[in-house]
Amino acid sequence: MSKRSERRLKWGLSIGVIVASVAIAILLVTTKEEPPRAPKTLEGTLVEVMRIGAARHDVDLHAKGTVVPAKEIVLQAELGGRVVWQSPELVAGGRFEANEPILRIDARDYELAVESFRSQVNRARLDLRIEARRGEVAKREWESFGEIDVSEEQRELAQRKPQLEASRLALKAAQSALKKAELDLKRTVLRAPFNAMVVSEEVDLGQLLSPQTPVARLVGTDEYHVQVSVPVSMLRTVQVRTEETPGSEAKIVQRVGDGTIERQGEVIRQFPDLDPGGAMARLLVSIDNPLGDEGDLPLLLGSFVDVAIEARPIENAIRLPRAALRNGREVYVMNDQDLLEIHEVEIAWTEPDSVLITGGLDPNARVVISRIATPVPNMPLRTPESTSASPEAKPSAPAAQAAP
Repeated sequence: MSKRSERRLKWGLSIGVIVASVAIAILLVTTKEEPPRAPKTLEGTLVEVMRIGAARHDVDLHAKGTVVPAKEIVLQAELGGRVVWQSPELVAGGRFEANEPILRIDARDYELAVESFRSQVNRARLDLRIEARRGEVAKREWESFGEIDVSEEQRELAQRKPQLEASRLALKAAQSALKKAELDLKRTVLRAPFNAMVVSEEVDLGQLLSPQTPVARLVGTDEYHVQVSVPVSMLRTVQVRTEETPGSEAKIVQRVGDGTIERQGEVIRQFPDLDPGGAMARLLVSIDNPLGDEGDLPLLLGSFVDVAIEARPIENAIRLPRAALRNGREVYVMNDQDLLEIHEVEIAWTEPDSVLITGGLDPNARVVISRIATPVPNMPLRTPESTSASPEAKPSAPAAQAAP
């Protein structure tokens, strides 16, 4: 083979190799399988929202209070004497109806005094009749003398008018002494001045009492009071009883073990000063029938109780769960463009599990009630409804676990 032929053969082989390589490359490109594409990530933070609306809300002012008696007295003896009888109910916890006898003092001396003064009245009445007769006789004798030039005073003396007036005064004095003796006799029986319960007693049968000796401490059972401390700012929401308007209603709850004692009350008074312990305003709540019906547990004096006072309703307010509040006064809102807005709101009322908003929030807004790790205004948001086709979508933490 000549050198020319050999050269042509080499060029041909080189071109063939190049063509084969290109063909193989084209074949590989055209037959290569496309790798599976990763699903497109949905945009926006997944949150839960709640629809809201403004309405009129009835609210309760929750406070603590102490049960105190509405009536409390120390019953004292009004006169001296020995105790000859006392009621079996004259013990701590005993109960008396109004005007029921509590004890009796030996009344014999007072009965004798009544008899003595009654005799004096009868004697004074007789003396008055005698003196009246004497006056009539003196007047006829004076008239028989005709006209005599004497002073008016001499004329009255001659007709015994001063003596008649003295007899009248003596009768009045005797009658007053008799009334005093009868009153003392009545006071030998000590009676309950109102429906009462005995807190403590200080006498025994046979004890010699002197006037003003303490007998027992009584509290009224028809009505108890509760002294309630509330923030000064809340006074405007409570109605105190007046002659024209009843006071705000209140519910009183005393916890007894696993149970409770509940009573209804009414706000009747506001104290003129603040509670020295906490600079709080003080209200007085009246409770009728504090001991309840037969078989009920009685409300106990001195108890520390929970009080829910019916406050004035709040108009056009939005109720939100407390967990929807962020940083104390902020609320997260998902706007119409599904973007985050942060609103500062006006809180009109705070309840144990919710708050009432009266400003800073549209009544038709969508409030975010789930947690957002890093909230930034205008960040995109989405709800489970908008991503229901994506099984991988998981909502943020529920509102109860949200950090403010």
